[in-house]
Amino acid sequence: MSFRLRTDAEKWFSDLERDFAYKFDAYYFCLMAGYAAVRKSSLTSADKPAFVDDFPGDYKVQQNLLLGGLIDCDLRDRGISVTDKAAVQKVVSELLTATGASTHLSLTGAARMNEYASGGFDVLFERMVDKPRKLETFLRGYAKLITELEAERSEAESNLRSP
Repeated sequence: MSFRLRTDAEKWFSDLERDFAYKFDAYYFCLMAGYAAVRKSSLTSADKPAFVDDFPGDYKVQQNLLLGGLIDCDLRDRGISVTDKAAVQKVVSELLTATGASTHLSLTGAARMNEYASGGFDVLFERMVDKPRKLETFLRGYAKLITELEAERSEAESNLRSP
């Protein structure tokens, strides 16, 4: 498994790099925005190669939550209800593997996670407008954005359920 961060995302977060314990921190912010917005976009060959092959440091302890987020987001993206056990099992088997990678991501799952991180960067870039210069300011705006995205998603999902 290889985690990839888009070239433009790396540049966008460059002023915050000194405040990050890991390069994965920028990836995580993008990933969570992608999950909250249920948005993905493809990476290109012009984007940076993999920067890490496994969840680093404290992220390793939270690996199952990140994988669960991937499953939840992909089910939402495909319009699959968690009550459809056969469809859920199919998605889980596509995204995860019990053998091989220590991340437990299949090649499809790894690509999909990178796509959600890429889509999340699109959301950050579009909605936060200004390139972050200070971590404190970024975190306040980021928390507000995630709250807004979750509210928007909840409203859209409830409108889909309403007759």
